[in-house]
Amino acid sequence: MVGVTEPVQEYERDETSGWTGSATQLPGYPVPKFGAAMSSEIYSGAIDWDKVYRAFHHPSRIAECILAELNGGADSVVFSGFAETASFLADKLPVTFVDYSPSVTARARERYPKLGEVLTGDVTQLLALLPATSVAIACRISAYWNSTEQFRRLANSVLAFTRERILIDFFDRDLVESGHSIAFNSVDGTGKWRFRDFKESVGVTPPFSTATLTVSYSLSDLNVGYEDHRSFFRRGVLQQWGRSMFPEYDVEIGESLLDSDPSFLLKLVRKRAGSQPHAADGTPGTPDG
Repeated sequence: MVGVTEPVQEYERDETSGWTGSATQLPGYPVPKFGAAMSSEIYSGAIDWDKVYRAFHHPSRIAECILAELNGGADSVVFSGFAETASFLADKLPVTFVDYSPSVTARARERYPKLGEVLTGDVTQLLALLPATSVAIACRISAYWNSTEQFRRLANSVLAFTRERILIDFFDRDLVESGHSIAFNSVDGTGKWRFRDFKESVGVTPPFSTATLTVSYSLSDLNVGYEDHRSFFRRGVLQQWGRSMFPEYDVEIGESLLDSDPSFLLKLVRKRAGSQPHAADGTPGTPDG
């Protein structure tokens, strides 16, 4: 519950797997525990996250934004994010939905039969096996990424097949400061995020910041509250990383896929023959020679 001070447990970062440790319990809410790669307990099936996302984050609008970014050039897409968003995408093109949580994927199979394929696992690994022409990793799945190895694995998996467009959204470090709060209000209920204790990464490429995120949602039949760490990135840093890892792609920064959200979109678009290289500021440059 917001306004009640709770002791914060210590976390350690495993270089390959993610944050380890247990989350701080918020009074009046279930006790979530967090596994190495994702917040496993709160995604174990006890909480119907589709209700939360539908109340506050508008899955259908996210799908519309993704389709606009794909610009009609996709014949298939690997998607990781809200399952209901994947279902809306599946109205327009074949979708392979990937999520780390077995309960999320089981519920997606049950609720969204339009999804062509539903896979359980780490999208940065499974991409290496999926030849879709487009990739959309949305809804800030990247907030769980916190190691050089994860980004290296992502790049290798993206490049395993010829892709036309890759979309990945990230929490924006420049839009959030310690103590910042975001309130959510809808006809279905209220929610609140609070950010604190930002820390900078050391020896990780690309560099990022971590913050403690306190989350609470209250709906008529559902209350959720927990604390965990999330990763935040800077636009320029991610654009430079993208250009170094994906030289065959134009790397652009776009606005958030979610309404009023402190995030940005990293867009990779395969270069066409004769396209101009881009300078560090993103403007067209002069071809070599």
